[in-house]
Amino acid sequence: MTLLSFACSLLGDNFTAIAFAAFLAASLTLVGAIMDITALKKAHAELERSELRYRHLFSRMPIAFRQLDASRLVALFRKLRAEGVKDLGAYFDSHPEFLRTCMDALSFQEANERAIQMFGGGAEGYVGRSLADSWKERPDTFRRAMESRYRGETNFEEETRMVTWDGRVVDVLFTTARVGPINDLEVSLVGTIDISQRVRAQQKLQQVQAEFAHAARVSMLGELTASIAHEVNQPLAAIATNGAAGLRWLNRPVPDIGEIRKTIENIVVDTQRAAKIVARVHGMASRKAPEQAFLPFDEIIREALLFLGHELESRSVAILHRPEPAAPQVFGDRTQLQQVIVNLAINAVQAMTQAGYDDRRIVISTVAQDASTLCCSVEDNGPGIASEHLGRLFESFFTTKESGMGMGLPICRSIVEAHGGRIGAEASAAEGGARFWFTLPISIAADPPRSDLGVDA
Repeated sequence: MTLLSFACSLLGDNFTAIAFAAFLAASLTLVGAIMDITALKKAHAELERSELRYRHLFSRMPIAFRQLDASRLVALFRKLRAEGVKDLGAYFDSHPEFLRTCMDALSFQEANERAIQMFGGGAEGYVGRSLADSWKERPDTFRRAMESRYRGETNFEEETRMVTWDGRVVDVLFTTARVGPINDLEVSLVGTIDISQRVRAQQKLQQVQAEFAHAARVSMLGELTASIAHEVNQPLAAIATNGAAGLRWLNRPVPDIGEIRKTIENIVVDTQRAAKIVARVHGMASRKAPEQAFLPFDEIIREALLFLGHELESRSVAILHRPEPAAPQVFGDRTQLQQVIVNLAINAVQAMTQAGYDDRRIVISTVAQDASTLCCSVEDNGPGIASEHLGRLFESFFTTKESGMGMGLPICRSIVEAHGGRIGAEASAAEGGARFWFTLPISIAADPPRSDLGVDA
């Protein structure tokens, strides 16, 4: 219309020119309209293709996907934030029933084919269903997922166990992704991968490792037979001596009750000492399930050195224990950790003896590397480790000893790694010989770490 008005002002009564201008204006308007519609149709088609790609990925991926409606959970979290709650973990501690409330606030919207195969129930059985039944086996994982969400993290992942609709328990890798609006996150995508076969394979491997660990301990006890016999014989000899003395006090014309009491007390003490020695040997020789507990690590070292006391003395080995002043605790199995200390100490003794050293020293030190990691080192003043052997020490069946099995150090590695630590060796150390070290997580009694020991006792 603007073009037409401009043409009329210029052309006056020239109707032919005015008609041409009107035609030109209409054509441009039509072209502009066609261009707008094309762009709109193109954007709509791209949106449809994107949605189709998502639908294909969601339905055909070999991973169990389930889409959740988190709108009620978002409302709950908004209310908590308005009330000033910053730490959801502390809120769960004081309001344990709120965990179930969160489960009921999340409901399924849909599931793909793999999810239906894994969990059952049929596609129609998912819509609106609560998550509560899925988490009956491991509510602790759900709690950590909720705490992660409350902190604003958009992803969460953990190996756990979930319950299917028909009551089966499945080992899974559980992942979440919050895919809703950035401030609301009202839609969540949950992925679960069945890792049952992998878990069973790991359990089988752990069983084999446990057999090797047990065989290594029994073999080590065979090497220490003379020391064990000597250690047991000491309290037994003291019992016999005290018993004979007690009989003499009784056979006097006037029995000395005070002396008799002392001898009996000594007999009881020596009996308990002998029983503890037998218990230590039995603990090292037995095959039992790991007993995880909070343990002062330097106490474990002291007990291991008691076990090795006569062996070290008979081999003229001086040993120094430098404990960590803070006395940190670790969470694990006492027998397994003692096996690591005993094995490393015996290796040092044998290396120094084989090399013909007269001055034999071992230093066992523990130090807290930081607030969460404890490091223990075993150093000797022996011949050290040949550079060509350093990289193979923890390989199965590799040994530098004439009669070695080549399983001691690999078993030590399995035990340490099962406790969440690392182990290594250095060719030379401050004492002049080899240095073996390993780390363990420092534990606080109120918050035990999640760890499945990989080596049976």
